[in-house]
Amino acid sequence: MAIHAAAVAILIEKSHFEPEVALGIAEAIEVSLVNAQLVTVPILDARLLSLESKFSASIQELRHELKSDIVRLEARFEARLEQTKAELDRWVFLVMLGNVALSAAATALLNAFSHAG
Repeated sequence: MAIHAAAVAILIEKSHFEPEVALGIAEAIEVSLVNAQLVTVPILDARLLSLESKFSASIQELRHELKSDIVRLEARFEARLEQTKAELDRWVFLVMLGNVALSAAATALLNAFSHAG
């Protein structure tokens, strides 16, 4: 209301309007400003702060989800790696067993040929 009174005073003193006209103009300007819903710096700051806190919470939630995804992937990778190691151990054992069998067969053949001749 103080701004309203100051505007009326300016319109009367400097523009030489009649008091009723000055009052009408000041009221019209006030109504226009109220209906304009102007965004002031404090309102904008509050909105930005709200968005920042929502964004920060979303980032924290995303980080938490990523960490749990990474933990799950590491567990799956470790399990698959252990499975591959076990398979490799089986193959190495089978190859060694085959090698021993071939060596025994070759030795038996060489002994048979050396006694035959």
